Amino acid sequence: MLSAAAILGIASIAVSQAEDVVDTPVTASDVAEGQEVVEAAPAEDEKTAAAAPAADEEPIPQDTPQVQKLIALYPNLIARIQPVANICFEDGEACDVTARSSGPAAGDGPRDGKAVYNAVCHTCHTAGLLGSPIFGDAGAWGPRIAKGKDTLYTHAINGFNAMPAKGGADIPDEEVQNAVDYMVAEAS
Repeated sequence: MLSAAAILGIASIAVSQAEDVVDTPVTASDVAEGQEVVEAAPAEDEKTAAAAPAADEEPIPQDTPQVQKLIALYPNLIARIQPVANICFEDGEACDVTARSSGPAAGDGPRDGKAVYNAVCHTCHTAGLLGSPIFGDAGAWGPRIAKGKDTLYTHAINGFNAMPAKGGADIPDEEVQNAVDYMVAEAS
């Protein structure tokens, strides 16, 4: 994709080249030469057949060095955040719609803290990823617990420092509170 500066640069080149063209009258011989070129051109079907192999696909983007390092350091993390499915709408069409696991179905009620921890929080809090307190580590959880459950709920629901809101999941606040209660109970 071109940046605005690149587009403006291309436009200015086109304008400067257009200014270099001198208005000259067209003669009958110029028209005849143009007709000969058109008649000698290949048929429309031949043009499209010849042009098809020339079309190159866009290269697949490569991961940045930072992403490659994270993948190398946390292979299980990458496996846990993979999409659960790809959806194709028509045969032969590239599958570009991704389905992700969501919260419980309507009517199931909120999940308990252990289930939410295993589904969402486990990713970071098992390994202490990005400075998160490790599950069950009383020393790491002690200062956080001392701030009170309301503060823990607020940080978990709205996000705090490297912690994304709701752990990056689309789940109800009550499930987040259940997970906080479970982690606090295990660290106390």
